[in-house]
Amino acid sequence: MFNPASSIPAADLRPGMTSWRSLGPLFLLLLGMLFALYWDTALSMVQIWWRSETFAHGLLVAPLFIWLVWRKRATLSRVAPQPCLWGLLALAGSLAGWLVADMAGVQVVRQLCFVAMIPSLAIAVLGWRVAWIVAYPLAFLFLCVPMGEGLMLPLMNYTADFTVGALQLLGFPVFREGTFFELPSGSWSVVEACSGLRYLIASVTVGTLFAYLSYRSLWRRAAFIAASLVVPVIANGFRALMIVLLAHYSDMKIATGVDHIIYGWVFFGAIMLLLFWIGSFWQEREAEDIVPADGAFARRPVSGLRVLASGLASALLLVLPLLSAAGLAARAAPPVPALALPVSPGDGWVIDDATPLTDWRPHFQNPDGERTVQYRRGDDVVVVHLAWYGRQRQDAELINSRNYMIEQEHDVWSNIGERVLEQGPHPVRETQLRSAKLRLLINDWYVVGDTPVLSSVRAKLLFARDLLLSGRDAGYGVVFYTAQTGDGREAQARLRDFVTLVEPYLAQAVRP
Repeated sequence: MFNPASSIPAADLRPGMTSWRSLGPLFLLLLGMLFALYWDTALSMVQIWWRSETFAHGLLVAPLFIWLVWRKRATLSRVAPQPCLWGLLALAGSLAGWLVADMAGVQVVRQLCFVAMIPSLAIAVLGWRVAWIVAYPLAFLFLCVPMGEGLMLPLMNYTADFTVGALQLLGFPVFREGTFFELPSGSWSVVEACSGLRYLIASVTVGTLFAYLSYRSLWRRAAFIAASLVVPVIANGFRALMIVLLAHYSDMKIATGVDHIIYGWVFFGAIMLLLFWIGSFWQEREAEDIVPADGAFARRPVSGLRVLASGLASALLLVLPLLSAAGLAARAAPPVPALALPVSPGDGWVIDDATPLTDWRPHFQNPDGERTVQYRRGDDVVVVHLAWYGRQRQDAELINSRNYMIEQEHDVWSNIGERVLEQGPHPVRETQLRSAKLRLLINDWYVVGDTPVLSSVRAKLLFARDLLLSGRDAGYGVVFYTAQTGDGREAQARLRDFVTLVEPYLAQAVRP
């Protein structure tokens, strides 16, 4: 094993080790302070790792990071840490990003900024030369952030497109509706577990580690990481096709239950082994880290005043965003509006709750106010659902992954398609749901302040803007739905006309 004391003259080693003895404990102390102060953010990631199979890889990232840094201990011992002003600026930027994300309630950005604080703190206290030696492990840390759920729907659509297209090329008659399709032998649907997101995230995590350990040139590392992104997406299409063909040719006796999942992971494992085997042909010997040959950085002393200044500045920066966040959280919640809609908005429509159209309701988590109103005109029925949030906060916010039309793999309802419609004064999201007895056509959107919006990202930014400018961040979700028959054109026209008729009353309904 490499012994730094046998390779470096004592005159060069002593000042460097003195810097480590002062700045090393300071860095660990500030790192502990970071986790103590931002424990809620760290815990939010751990909870997702623990409950989600998709992001369970996060449990391994921290131990792997420690091991990767430990492998660099010999090189690190030859470079004396030096506090760096640029690290303080990076830390301030990460903390500012965390505060904005906390105000807007964007958990994934809050988590990303929390992780970014770690390399920023390393640069601020230990210096950029130390951070450069462990730059790849520090970048690897970002894989612990549970992100990528936005890829779920595109991956589901791709898997359905690939599978249906391949079946049609093979001569199978296929009827498709959204992510559902039927063969003469049975019915299939592409749900979250079939999207391939789990395979993709696992592939990128393992592929990133393999690239670091197997290659030293940046282009080879980048090429292998790119392959670990592309290969599982393509392979998941073939996996889904294989599952359907196995079930079809076995008269739906295999690949339709738990074995469906098992075959999928076996196929994924085989693909990854093949990818690593091919990648091993270009494997390179690990390069030695370059450090100054004259030991200049090891001999450079660090004054006690500089150590104290970097520690105090870092600690102050860590505390300031929490004080601001506490002040914003202590603001009083606005009064809850009545959410009252007109009894008769016109064109023959009147409130009539005597015979509910359906017991289905959109799911909004912990709104401050919520109301469902059913209107009828002859045999036509349209339902309006409002969910109002007076103050955005954890687990009670308008933009949240737990606010949805239906949960995946619902016992009764299936989501057969979503699209954005450019109609009226602003776009709306159209969703089609079906059950054994009824089909629903749904239009929905968000309203932040007085601004209608569909994009979750834009809504979060508007909330942050309103909070900074006015100290308020109220918003509400609007959902209109009606029964759909035939090709849906009649239901689409009915909803479009009704939305145009009722929307002017919404601003008054949410006014306290």
